[in-house]
Amino acid sequence: MEKKDLEKMPISKLRDEAMKYKDQISGTIHEMDKPQLVKALMEVLGIKEEEPPAEKVKKIKIVDDKTSLKQKIRASKRDKDEALKAKDKTKVRQIRKRIKHLKRKIKRLSRAA
Repeated sequence: MEKKDLEKMPISKLRDEAMKYKDQISGTIHEMDKPQLVKALMEVLGIKEEEPPAEKVKKIKIVDDKTSLKQKIRASKRDKDEALKAKDKTKVRQIRKRIKHLKRKIKRLSRAA
């Protein structure tokens, strides 16, 4: 039996299981609630408490400053004009998305500051 199995069991079955080991469990079994019964049965059956997984460390993103983002937008606008002259619709669409993304970054930076 594992901890998962014990936690899924209804309290009546947990009490029946605990009655098998009543000489090894301290306290009255019928007064215990479900978490206490699970803990007592884990001790008797030798099931070890699983440690919760460690929290993931957030990666620190390299944040551009506002001026560098604006320079990128200006360069992208120049690229967009060239793509318009060449009548390359897919390239224009990609560049518009990039500009939109950069503008959003600027807005997020100004809100955070």
